Amino acid sequence: MRNRLLSALLLFLSPMANSQNFSLPIWKEKAEALGYVLPKPFGINVNYMSLEQGIAVDSIAFGGSSALDFVGKLFDFSAEGGTQSTEVLNLRADVWLLPFLNVYGMAGKITGHSKTTVVMKGRLSQKETRFPFELNLDGDLYGAGLVLVGGYENWFALVDASYTKTNLTVIDGGIDAIVISPRLGYDFNQMGVPLRLWVGGMYQDVEQSLSGDMKSIGLNIPNLESARFYVEQHLSTQWNPIAGAQYQLSPNWYLLGEFGMGERRSAFVSIDYRF
Repeated sequence: MRNRLLSALLLFLSPMANSQNFSLPIWKEKAEALGYVLPKPFGINVNYMSLEQGIAVDSIAFGGSSALDFVGKLFDFSAEGGTQSTEVLNLRADVWLLPFLNVYGMAGKITGHSKTTVVMKGRLSQKETRFPFELNLDGDLYGAGLVLVGGYENWFALVDASYTKTNLTVIDGGIDAIVISPRLGYDFNQMGVPLRLWVGGMYQDVEQSLSGDMKSIGLNIPNLESARFYVEQHLSTQWNPIAGAQYQLSPNWYLLGEFGMGERRSAFVSIDYRF
């Protein structure tokens, strides 16, 4: 899927980039006549992001064997809040269709893990036992998004919205994520400094339905080879503040960095080539 997505993006970009009778963005001349300086229409960039945030477990269950099914009749299982750490490396291709509208597609790899504590409570004795529970979140990621931009003099505002799907490779299941990031910033280019600074917020709506055998989480229990776990979890915080900057290295190359703060801590860096 990832290779097909990248091939489709490159096929989409290449004929427009080579065409002498067609230029993007649409209404480019009208925007430039109004005094707007537009970026080059096509871009290819490599992004890296490191992120740590809290998770809430909606449900957790164990089964798949007669022994565990019997245990499930004697004990109730729940999970306390935990943390999730991930690193994402992806390749993104984008195009400015309109002076205020950019669309993009991306594909990449995600590595990481989530940690929580499982609480096993006896239904008769009410005695509680706690044990750590860690899930491997390595997988392949792909998705698409759009950016809406507006500005006045040196000020600009934008909203970046995307949807990504991650297919996990170590355990079963996937991660569906909707991310929306409004930003407000200032452009220093007219002052002779090729720099843009901004602040904003990041909203993430992430649902995780995960399952797998006990071996995938490092539990090799004799006579329980068919035993499985089932987890439903989501992020404990949907919004967090962000701040970032973009520096133009040359007419075609840009370097971007952005940091997330609060209960979701993140670091994002991107190198962008525009043509």
